[in-house]
Amino acid sequence: MIYSSIRAIAVGFEGSAKLKIIYYLDREPNDSDYDSISEVAGEICADIDFKEVEEICIYTKEPIANLNSLNFWAYIRQEN
Repeated sequence: MIYSSIRAIAVGFEGSAKLKIIYYLDREPNDSDYDSISEVAGEICADIDFKEVEEICIYTKEPIANLNSLNFWAYIRQEN
């Protein structure tokens, strides 16, 4: 589910109570970004029954080192 506009994907969780996924993008988010992140969340929730899911798509030019990784980075694009 990685495509060229994604700079990084952060994942966080609080036990099985809450899952949070953030797509950091190199452009403003659109409907296909929200569809994609929902599909990813759905795949995760097929294995783990989270009570709450938060899906966020953010456009940012900030360096990756300045972004919130939540619990871990699921993906980081190599940037110069």
